[in-house]
Amino acid sequence: MKKIQIICPICQKNKRILIPDKIFNKDEGSLLKLPIEKGEICSHQFIAVIDYNFSVRDYEIVDNDEIFQFYLEKTHKHIHTYDFSYY
Repeated sequence: MKKIQIICPICQKNKRILIPDKIFNKDEGSLLKLPIEKGEICSHQFIAVIDYNFSVRDYEIVDNDEIFQFYLEKTHKHIHTYDFSYY
């Protein structure tokens, strides 16, 4: 598990969360778009762009629910129990 801090790009509320190592294939060497659902950090939904070192590179505000659901389903395929643990 890796600890990362996620900051909402809209309201700036933040939380540190644990991300499972299995969620990111380090062999790919690319960026992962991690969907953050409403209620996980704040009342907004957005996407955190994370590199293979588990550093947050950027955030994307997603207005289209279909696009958000696409990334949510793609992330769920990498790990079956997608559950954030806050501390």
